[in-house]
Amino acid sequence: MATPATQQTAMHVLRRLRQAGYCAYFAGGSVRDRLMKCRTHDYDIATDATPKQVKQLFGHVLLVGAQFGVAVVVHKKETVEVATFRTDATYTDGRRPDAVTFATPREDALRRDFTINGMFYDPVSREVIDYVGGQRDIERGLIRTIGSPDARFAEDYLRMMRAVRFAVRFGFTLEPATRRAIKTYAARVVGVSGERICDELTKMLALPSAAEALVMLTDTGLAAHVLPARFAVGWDGAVARVAALAKHKDTTLMLMGLLGDMPAASANKRLRHWGASNALRDGVAVAHSHWNAWRTLADAPLCTFKRMMASEHFGRLRTLWRLLEARETGATRQSRRIARRAGGIDPRQVAPDPFITGGDLLAMGLTEGPALGTILNALYDAQLNEELSSRRAALAMARKLI
Repeated sequence: MATPATQQTAMHVLRRLRQAGYCAYFAGGSVRDRLMKCRTHDYDIATDATPKQVKQLFGHVLLVGAQFGVAVVVHKKETVEVATFRTDATYTDGRRPDAVTFATPREDALRRDFTINGMFYDPVSREVIDYVGGQRDIERGLIRTIGSPDARFAEDYLRMMRAVRFAVRFGFTLEPATRRAIKTYAARVVGVSGERICDELTKMLALPSAAEALVMLTDTGLAAHVLPARFAVGWDGAVARVAALAKHKDTTLMLMGLLGDMPAASANKRLRHWGASNALRDGVAVAHSHWNAWRTLADAPLCTFKRMMASEHFGRLRTLWRLLEARETGATRQSRRIARRAGGIDPRQVAPDPFITGGDLLAMGLTEGPALGTILNALYDAQLNEELSSRRAALAMARKLI
């Protein structure tokens, strides 16, 4: 499986383009991160070579976005996105240009979203090529659109959320005209696909400053349209939970804290609209089902406790419960009791293989139906409660139950 390129691989691709006589620079986020001394996770290259010409130079090239001037070079299982300098036509779908025209580096920079993302870097001469004032805005700590914010956001309203994410990630402020435009067009974000909204929101929730992102989404008017149902059952408390949980850097936990106390149907509807992964949806559903379990779990039957421990979200639940208990009582007595009880259980006995299966019950004369499931559950509960220690004992209990 291919992964984003290291600098070494990106330099190999860039040098090969240069050797073939093409202009080629690093572009976008890698340039911004270099100037800000941040770790760069992937390198994009902008060039005057067309996707077809790029394909002629490299052994493995994916032309997944060739109509937009984009080719993906695969080298040693690493991918480098190589895009031709271009200008964009209108954005009918609010995401991609209807057509592109290959252009100069300056024209390419002017069609990008924010000044901090609109620079190029020549790693050979070690020169930053800045047509849009990106270096100045980094120094001033500003998120500013390139050109008219109205035009930039009309091309793709997701850029409003990206503006917030970049501002919070870097501790920057939104340039006044950019902020005003976001407030003006905030309601238009509902036209963006749920999957893209979810991607931006989860990136924000992965930041240590996740709660600040939610506050900025509120101040700009975006939150009311991105998470309308959340406002119906209380917003400030959810933001406070996110602030307390952010240090764990766990997106699933953050969504559990953000959405877990909402009505299950509302939360699930929003997550389905976002196209959220099953893991995220399951986490929120578990949080909703066991929101107040910290009150009684330490005294629950052993089988109930073990079933809870077997959940992949048990660690996250314990973190959430500590927070909820501390907020309500000022202490964590119940959470500590849960921790002690969990620590005293042999991990091998949390979710052991059942002594008895449905096939065993059918062989004993039971027919398919609700009774079969009821008896299986009763047998497994007895096993988890350590009332049964062998298959032989389980078979004897099964005969009595049948």
